[in-house]
Amino acid sequence: MILVNDNLPTSMLLDIKVGDTILNDKGLSGVVVNIAIQETDDFLMLIFGLQEGGQITTKKLRQVC
Repeated sequence: MILVNDNLPTSMLLDIKVGDTILNDKGLSGVVVNIAIQETDDFLMLIFGLQEGGQITTKKLRQVC
């Protein structure tokens, strides 16, 4: 089971696959059935759809050099 939150490195979030079991800080957990990625100039948002019907969302700020 993978704990998903905004502190998890982006590379680890991108490694999560359909079929993995994840949970968040609020106690929501389940098996990932789909993954959506939304990008803006400021952040990357990953939305993990769960088999049980909920979703876990995490937002990562983009590093600007």
